[in-house]
Amino acid sequence: MSDDQVAANLKGMDDLDFTGWNNADWDGVFAHHHTDDVHVDWKGQEPTDGVQAHIDAMKAYVESVGGTPPQITSHPIAFGSGEWTCAVGEFEDGSRMVTVAKWKDGAIAEEYIWA
Repeated sequence: MSDDQVAANLKGMDDLDFTGWNNADWDGVFAHHHTDDVHVDWKGQEPTDGVQAHIDAMKAYVESVGGTPPQITSHPIAFGSGEWTCAVGEFEDGSRMVTVAKWKDGAIAEEYIWA
């Protein structure tokens, strides 16, 4: 995979977090950046398989923290190699999460998130 594709995938991660997540655009931008059969391991909880299962889990999380997604303000660390990217998302309160993603045809096929 070329450096151009890694850069495009990292740009996709920016769009996913800053537009899809921050605006709770689950069925639009958020879904667009995941494959239909995406496998997600989020914070060591029970993994989800499929974009709708991932969306449902994220909606439930957002509801549990007050109904508004914690806002991601930056990716101070972001890099990739081949079909993999790693991005550190920084929230408004200064907390961080790390997302490691395997991309397929411009969408995330596997995602591992630690917060």
